[in-house]
Amino acid sequence: MELGILTLLPPLVILVIAIKSRSTSSSLFIGAIVCCILQYKTGFLTGLIDLMYAVACDEDTAWYVLFVSLFGCLIGIWTRSGATRALADCLQKYATTKKRTLILTWLIGLVLFIDDFTSIAVRGTMTKLYDKNKIPRTQLSYMTDATASPLNALIPIGTWGIFYISVFNGYEEITQYGTGMGLYVKLIPFLFYSWVAVIIALLFALGVIKPFGAMKKAVITAEETGKLYSDASGALNAEDEAEEAMEAGKMKKLLIGLFGPLLVFIITVIMTGDVITGSLIAIAIALVLFLVMRLSTWKKLMEACMGGIGDMLSMIVIVFCAYMVRDSLIGVGLPEYVTSVMEPFMSPVILPALTFLICAFLAFVSGTNWGSGLPVAAIVIPLCAAIGGNMFLVISAVISGAAFGAHACFYCDVTVFTSGMTKIDNMEHATTQLPLCLIGGGITAVLYLAAGFIF
Repeated sequence: MELGILTLLPPLVILVIAIKSRSTSSSLFIGAIVCCILQYKTGFLTGLIDLMYAVACDEDTAWYVLFVSLFGCLIGIWTRSGATRALADCLQKYATTKKRTLILTWLIGLVLFIDDFTSIAVRGTMTKLYDKNKIPRTQLSYMTDATASPLNALIPIGTWGIFYISVFNGYEEITQYGTGMGLYVKLIPFLFYSWVAVIIALLFALGVIKPFGAMKKAVITAEETGKLYSDASGALNAEDEAEEAMEAGKMKKLLIGLFGPLLVFIITVIMTGDVITGSLIAIAIALVLFLVMRLSTWKKLMEACMGGIGDMLSMIVIVFCAYMVRDSLIGVGLPEYVTSVMEPFMSPVILPALTFLICAFLAFVSGTNWGSGLPVAAIVIPLCAAIGGNMFLVISAVISGAAFGAHACFYCDVTVFTSGMTKIDNMEHATTQLPLCLIGGGITAVLYLAAGFIF
């Protein structure tokens, strides 16, 4: 089926509706319907139902629902027991100013390098610190997002590294340059978007890059009215009752209950490469610790787990719709069309930059980071070998494009998870950080173009 330029209609519809309505899930669902109309014509309703069944049964969907639900249990235990409040109270002696709070957020991202979702979840506990220092919540969500997927992509033992190692090991054109962890280490210097995004976030935290655009408006609003997030984010931030000071002994126990399971989770993921296994073991450790230290009862822990899963429901719905869009865009042939349009312009010099731009575009419009670059990789890797291009630059451009999409796309699972954890409306988060993402993307494209001439 050749739809040509019509394949660009669904992502355009999604963007327009999302911006106008500020509703992520509805815009995605309508985009999936448009895809089904293009693909199945009058039989679009049957196609839509089949698409929903397929997404519901897909391994990616099951993995995401399982991970988010299991981590929701952990977050529920931590938040409802007071562990996250204990962390915030402990960090208060360091986060005494706006700059220090932003830098601390950046540093925590460096420490929790193993998985982007884990990194985001822990930074989500800092909302009260930001509120105390009168920092708009948009800055927390940006700092968290910018040092999540982009940073994790730089780590060979992280979830991004493990995924792409398994992908690239399947190409004969790549194995001559190395395999496994050794190959990925060679890519790290060329993962330009990751480096650029992390550096921009640090410069923002240090105050070298000043807030501008919608981010600056949020700062002005905070200064003039004291409001740290928009009305759209209000429902996610119910007023907390005044809290008494926490005694030192209980705070110590709660921090053990937080960092103990978290450390076990990180070690398990490093050893097994499986975040589901890590989550299950971490939950078990958390339950034992909170019971043994008499921080909670079994009934309250189970209520906290169910409440934590409930808090994740909106994210699960959005990502389910995003996966529908992903599969339906592949069904109408968007990746093939975009690649075919760009392929005639490819040469060894500009191939890395074009690869980044194509992967970034596909990741942004489809809402999927890992999957968006795979059809492009299947074309550019053999093409790179055929025309004598720099293979390290090309495959690193695939990863960089995916990292850009995970950071910039407002309905990508990583972006949605960030807004959920930092308790800010998803569209408010996405629109305020987008200009910084685009600056990083522009710099990255220039770097790949320059590298194409140099290497």
